[in-house]
Amino acid sequence: MPGVRPKQFARMGEFYLEEAVLDVLLEAKHEDDCLGPAEISKRAGIYRQGGVGMKSANDWLVHAILSKLFGQRRVERCTQHEKDAGGWELTDEEFERRRDDVG
Repeated sequence: MPGVRPKQFARMGEFYLEEAVLDVLLEAKHEDDCLGPAEISKRAGIYRQGGVGMKSANDWLVHAILSKLFGQRRVERCTQHEKDAGGWELTDEEFERRRDDVG
């Protein structure tokens, strides 16, 4: 794309990562499910390798996106049913905006 600056590509990439996370959470909300970052990464196909000796950092990218979306009040914390562990879901307001987007 001629004339597009690196920072513009970064902003576009960030937008698409956010949309991928929100789409995965939308599908999960339709199923009354709560997902952790690892499952969100897997379902969205987002890179999840932390490198040698960095297993805990596998889902750092999704963690960062979730943190930003949480600050925007688009996602909220929930409890994963089968694992009794923390997870994420869309807020009711975000769900209302997106609920017809599942295809």
